[in-house]
Amino acid sequence: MAKYKGFRRLRFEAYFAVMPLHAWMIRGRQTRKKYFELKHTESYGKEELTNLQSEKLRIIIQHAYRTSSFYRKRLDDLGINPNDIQGVNDLSKLPFLEKDDVRQNLNSGLISNAVPQKHMLRINTSGSTGKPFTIFADREQLEIRFASTLRAMEWTGWQFGDRQARLWHQTIGMSRTQVIRERIDAWFMRRIFIPAFEINDRNIEDFVGKIRNFRPKLIDGYAESLNFLAKYIQMGNLVGIKPVAVMSSAQALPKQTRQIIEKGMNTKVFDKYGSREFSGIAYECTAHTGHHVVEECYIVELLVGNRAALPGEVGEIVITDLHNRATPMIRYRIGDLATAVDNSKDCRCGRSHLRIGDIEGRTQAIVYCANGTWMPGAFFLHFLKDHDEIINQFQIIQVEKGSILLKVVKGSGHSDEKIIDVLNRLRDFIGQTRIDLEYVTEIPLVRTGKRSPVVSLVVEDFQTLEAKTVDVHGKAR
Repeated sequence: MAKYKGFRRLRFEAYFAVMPLHAWMIRGRQTRKKYFELKHTESYGKEELTNLQSEKLRIIIQHAYRTSSFYRKRLDDLGINPNDIQGVNDLSKLPFLEKDDVRQNLNSGLISNAVPQKHMLRINTSGSTGKPFTIFADREQLEIRFASTLRAMEWTGWQFGDRQARLWHQTIGMSRTQVIRERIDAWFMRRIFIPAFEINDRNIEDFVGKIRNFRPKLIDGYAESLNFLAKYIQMGNLVGIKPVAVMSSAQALPKQTRQIIEKGMNTKVFDKYGSREFSGIAYECTAHTGHHVVEECYIVELLVGNRAALPGEVGEIVITDLHNRATPMIRYRIGDLATAVDNSKDCRCGRSHLRIGDIEGRTQAIVYCANGTWMPGAFFLHFLKDHDEIINQFQIIQVEKGSILLKVVKGSGHSDEKIIDVLNRLRDFIGQTRIDLEYVTEIPLVRTGKRSPVVSLVVEDFQTLEAKTVDVHGKAR
C-alpha cells in the first residue's frame, strides 16, 4: 500500500490511473507496480542488489543474443556464449559499446527484432559530444525510469502532491500533442515551468516572483539555470523562497553555486546524474556523500583502463541498461568521468546502492547574448539536436559577449538554404548576437576524450559578479 494518505493518496492514484493521457507509451498500472517494487528494493543489502542485477543481466544478455544480430555476431566473433555471462563479475568478458557502434548499427542489427515498433519511443539524445544520435526505448524501460525518478525525488524530502518549480526547456522540440500531455502531467504533479532559456537581466525578477508566489517544496532544473538564482541571491534577493530541496541536473553544479543557493534559501541541493539515453542514473541522498546508482536499472562500472577505479581516482563511466530491450545498451561508454568513492560500507542514509563521486566533464558554458540573455550551453544542445541531418557536429566558441563562432561539420542533408533557416530560428532565442559560421571537417577532441560543444572564454564569477576572460588553459588574461 502507498504511504500517502488522504488527498495525497487520491492524487497519487488518479495520476497513475490516467497516465496514458499524459505520458508517452507508459501504462499507469505497470508504472505504479514498478514504483512499489523500487520502494521495496531500496532497502536491499549489497548482496541482494548484486543478485538482482545478475539475474536481470542474464535476461538482457540472452535477449540481446536472440533478437539483435549485432550482438549475436559480436559474441560469436569473440567465441562468447550467452551462458558464459552469469553475473555482474562476468560483464568484463564483453566488449564496450561505443557511440559510433550505435550510430552505425542502430537500424542494421542493433535494434531488437522482438520489440514491435509501436512499443518503441524514439529518443534523440541532446548530444553532449556535439554529435547527436538516436536510440529507441521500449515501454518497460520508460516505465521503470519514471518510477526511479519519482523515488529519487522523494529522497529530497519532496512528496507526491507537493508543489514543484522546474527550470527547464519545457516544450522545445515537442509536438502540439506532446505539449498538451506535458501540461496535463504538470497539473497532476503540481508543477510549474520556468523557461530556462529565456532568463535575462530584464525578466529574472518576474520569473523569481512567479516561483515565490507558487511556494514550491522542490525546485529542480539545469545546473546552469541555477547559477541565475545564485546571482540573484547575491544581489540580496530571493526573500520568501524556501524550498525543502533543490535538485540540479544536466551539468555539474559548481560547489560555490551550491553553497550560495543552500545558504540563501536555507535549503539543500541534491545533484542528479543522468542522460537522455537512460534518464536518471544516480542521485544524491541526504548524506551528500556521492551519487547512489539506480542499481535496479543499471550496472555502472567506473574504470581506469581495464580495472575498477580506486577511491579517489577518476574513472570512465560505463553503463549497462538492464531494461531497454528495444536497443540493448550493454557496456556503453557514455563519455563521462566520475570520481570513485569508498563503497566498502553503506552510506549514512542506510542505502547499500553503489555510490559514485563528483561527475567530471559535464560542465557546459554559459553564452552571453547581445540581447542580454544568459544562454545555458544546454540550450544549444537541445536546439540543434533535431537538425542533425543538416549539422553533423557543431561547436560554439565565445570570446566576447554578444558574438559567437559556430563551427559546423556538414550533415548529409545540408544546404545553404537549410542552414540559413536554422540560424534564423536560432536568432529568435539569442537576438542579434553575431554568428560567425565556419565549416570544418571535424571537431577536435578535448582532454577527456569528448568534443566540447560549447566553449566560452568569457566566465562570470558569481562571487564577485565581475566578468573576466580566461584562456583555454584556465589562466586569466
